[in-house]
Amino acid sequence: MPSSDSKITSFFGRYHAAYRTSERHAHGSDLVRLIDCLDLQPNSLVLDAACGTGHTALALASRGHQVIGMDMTPEMVQEAQDLAEEQGLSISWLIGNVEQLPWEPETFDAITCRRAAHHFQNLPLFLRETHRVLKPGGVLGISDMTAPSTAIDWLNQLEKLRDPSHQTARSANQWCALLGETDYDLEYLQVSVEPMPPTEWLAPVSPESLEGSQALTFIDDHAPASILASGQFLKYRLIITGVKS
Repeated sequence: MPSSDSKITSFFGRYHAAYRTSERHAHGSDLVRLIDCLDLQPNSLVLDAACGTGHTALALASRGHQVIGMDMTPEMVQEAQDLAEEQGLSISWLIGNVEQLPWEPETFDAITCRRAAHHFQNLPLFLRETHRVLKPGGVLGISDMTAPSTAIDWLNQLEKLRDPSHQTARSANQWCALLGETDYDLEYLQVSVEPMPPTEWLAPVSPESLEGSQALTFIDDHAPASILASGQFLKYRLIITGVKS
């Protein structure tokens, strides 16, 4: 079986251009809210972990922060580099696995991870690594998919049909427990929901693909009321921040 890492690089290597042009990734409401919640001092040093095509890193750099973006998919990092050059922003980029951060303890003022943590094979290890490289008082900011506790297992089944690199989405309660176990002080938690057509949720996967057709059939046949209402897919998103004391 392909490794978790190879599934990630395969999926995102295939769809990298779509993530570069995705309006939801470039301008989604969780982007501004996540950065605002960090409450950063001017010229902070920030790591954007699993940066993808760089939308969060770009937004941070545009506010005057020193930013490093790290992702394991070379095609995604190249898209991020190209976008930064187009916008005249100076950002450092690194290809690597964010569960193994190559920095000394107490390096960063903040770390962001937006719409990516559900891909991590070992989320507790990632959280321990972020805690290690954050300065005391540094903040970790996460935005990720979620669902009500009664539907989170169903969501994970669905997401694995759509995207073989998906590992595990967590409920808000699970996220709070994980941060507490890693000695983060919970600072902010918000869960929002956005209705959309199921085909819009599916993007960038095509409805005509094997993965797309399987996922849409699973929604039609099994979706709980908390996920599908009046024909609309209810996309839940969590923003959570923790401070290293």
